Amino acid sequence: MEEVRSVVVTEFGGYDCIKVKPWPLQRALGAGDVEVAVAMCGMNFADLYTRQGLLRTKKPPFVLGIECAGQVTAVADDVVNVKVGDRVICYQYTGDLYRERVVIAASQCFVLPPDVNYEHGAALAVNYLTAYFCVLDVGHLRPGQSVFIPSCAGGVGWAATQLARSVESVTIFGTCSASKKEAVRGNGVTHALDHDSYEQELLKICPEGVDVVIDSMGGSAFATSQRLLKPLGRVVLIGSNSVVTDDRKLGMWSLLRMWWSTKSIVAMDLLMHNRVVAGLHLGLLLEQQPARVRAAMDHVLQLYAEGKVKPKIDSIWPLDKIVEATKVLAERRNVGKVLLKVEPTNNEEEKA
Repeated sequence: MEEVRSVVVTEFGGYDCIKVKPWPLQRALGAGDVEVAVAMCGMNFADLYTRQGLLRTKKPPFVLGIECAGQVTAVADDVVNVKVGDRVICYQYTGDLYRERVVIAASQCFVLPPDVNYEHGAALAVNYLTAYFCVLDVGHLRPGQSVFIPSCAGGVGWAATQLARSVESVTIFGTCSASKKEAVRGNGVTHALDHDSYEQELLKICPEGVDVVIDSMGGSAFATSQRLLKPLGRVVLIGSNSVVTDDRKLGMWSLLRMWWSTKSIVAMDLLMHNRVVAGLHLGLLLEQQPARVRAAMDHVLQLYAEGKVKPKIDSIWPLDKIVEATKVLAERRNVGKVLLKVEPTNNEEEKA
């Protein structure tokens, strides 16, 4: 199989386990597939705990990356919704997208409108679709209600704030470091809270709790998220970011501890407090209900065209600087999305 420059996880562990090297394409162009010359890749927290070993559905070595944007260079004969020359967003939760070129199912691509550039395209799929379902679909945020968004300066948090702001008269709570508070208030956060005291601060302002909580942390924070709900409030669990506390390989004890501390749903508590608890796995949802996810993306792109949402790009790094880019995300220094820019090699330039 042809090799292209890729970001490879050589084994589960720290930064030294990430290498940029030529690596075989996962497959040749087959039925239902398209080939895409990648321009930008979107980085996500899932990349961190995948590399550290939280998700062990495949064994190293493998290529990292669940979203990218680029131009279609070839399509299978049976593909009708995408054509050569289209600019597309690619989303594949199983990874393999941090490459110069990818082969991917057309069903996992979204065609970019002319007014959306590659930078914003690479920031839309994971962050804005996740936020969309948390805030507007499963969360069903309505006018006059309130929402709590942890890590509101990150990619999902920034997107969720904008989507919540699209609903009339909504109160938005969020957590971030002191240096980021001015930025998140500018994005629409009503109350920017400290990470260490957010429960007390929120309940002091809003003693009855909030209507929607987005929980990206998991672990013990998941029990707190439920306590912050007012009657008929909804919490949506979307991740386990609390497990990323350093750069070591995640051992079995760490995984068990995270699982046990997240296992905090008590049926009687839900009944007595009128709480709703939900989970969201965007990749599986795209497999199970593709039409629903595409409708959500259409709505997001409509809001983009109306100027109601716009990704904030924190920084753009060359593919070869993947370790430096990863550190920005892992150390939570970013405000908005961290991107990787794929500069074509001489061979790719000749093909273009």
